[in-house]
Amino acid sequence: MKLTVDEKIERTRQAIMRLRELLDIMSAQVDEGEALYHQLFAQCSPEEVATLKEKDLQLQAAYHLFEDPSSIGDAALHMAFTARNLERDFQQIHDNVMVE
Repeated sequence: MKLTVDEKIERTRQAIMRLRELLDIMSAQVDEGEALYHQLFAQCSPEEVATLKEKDLQLQAAYHLFEDPSSIGDAALHMAFTARNLERDFQQIHDNVMVE
């Protein structure tokens, strides 16, 4: 069945709306990833967090986490899962507007 011009325009409008929704979701998930990143420094002292350059703070966190790096792995897997889901959703938008 061939779509009318009005139906194509509506499909395009819905794709624009969905793209906005996904960008909002992506932004929230990046914020979540940032929170997971900052949790890696939970065992560092407040003074270290306040005064060290990021690279030096990362080194301090590494000392605390090297025996059990599961929090880093968990954060990475969580964000990878999130990215795959978003990739699928963005691909669906593409497919919906490019296929008649």
